[in-house]
Amino acid sequence: MKQKAAYDKIIISDVARSAGCSPATVSRVLSNSDYPVSADMRQRVLQTARELGYSPNSHEHIMRTKISASIGIIIPSFQNPFFSQIIMGIEQIASKRGYTPIVFTSQRDPKLERKYIQDMHDMRISLLMLCSVDDSSQALEQYLAGGGHACVFESSFPPLEDVLNASADMFGAARIATEYLISQGHRQIAFLTAARSRSSRHQRVDGCRFVMAMHGLPFGSDDIITAPYEDDVDEGLYEYNIGMVLAKKMLSQSKKYTAVIALNDMIACGIIAGLVESGVRVPEDISVIGFDDIPNAAMATPKLTTVRLSGHLIGQRATQIMIDAAEAGENRSSVTISVAPQLITRASVAAISQ
Repeated sequence: MKQKAAYDKIIISDVARSAGCSPATVSRVLSNSDYPVSADMRQRVLQTARELGYSPNSHEHIMRTKISASIGIIIPSFQNPFFSQIIMGIEQIASKRGYTPIVFTSQRDPKLERKYIQDMHDMRISLLMLCSVDDSSQALEQYLAGGGHACVFESSFPPLEDVLNASADMFGAARIATEYLISQGHRQIAFLTAARSRSSRHQRVDGCRFVMAMHGLPFGSDDIITAPYEDDVDEGLYEYNIGMVLAKKMLSQSKKYTAVIALNDMIACGIIAGLVESGVRVPEDISVIGFDDIPNAAMATPKLTTVRLSGHLIGQRATQIMIDAAEAGENRSSVTISVAPQLITRASVAAISQ
């Protein structure tokens, strides 16, 4: 078995891949944990570690022996209240169980997210709740290899086997939104979105496309209008701002729409503002529907029809599972929890006659 170069340090996940097991199993064997591992697997892990030249990292020993009673949370931004809803759900369960939430925002910057994940490791925080903007899972895998446990709410990278995946049914949510618009007589529907860099965003577009096809309605790439940039701003709100940009971009196209599906409520609120600023009435001229059901949805003018994704409940359920597993010394990764979306009808969608 070929060893890595000296400058390319072997980590637990390398041993796990070569031995054909999970990083958690490798960690248990190398730390002489009481957790049951078969004799054959134990021997395979030890032999693989020797052949690869694995030497334990001091931080990994710390992670296994001096665990902080904290839960690390990394979100993309404080600007979108949906992430605050997730944090509130986490905090309610964590505080009841004696854990202290520590919250970081990556400001939609993958490099900053990676730094914070490493900080969690160095601070000996063994439970991480992550809304990722990174297109690589390497930083998270290294955290897991060091003995950490993680829950991922959304990411740009494919789901990992060794994490708890927690999300709303994004595909189903988009089906609900699209079906509702069609039931109100709409046939010319546009989907306005930030860059489709995360699987949750693709799922929403796919759900819309699926329903339109089921009804024999046209829905092509021109009907998916995408923001030209994605970055937090020092002044104002990024998603609200791009909602205004997207509204005007849509109005500049030759095709005319009677309804808009927005990627989320913050963008939907910006779309409404952009339409009104351009002299378009909502919902009389164009109807608008969003996703999340953040508090701002009920404060918009008109009040926003949306699909509730229950960030608060997702945060609660995920935290309960993570803490239960950690305290029981069990591995409940490779599990997916999901919350059913719910249509919330308000005033931003109007029925039209064909």
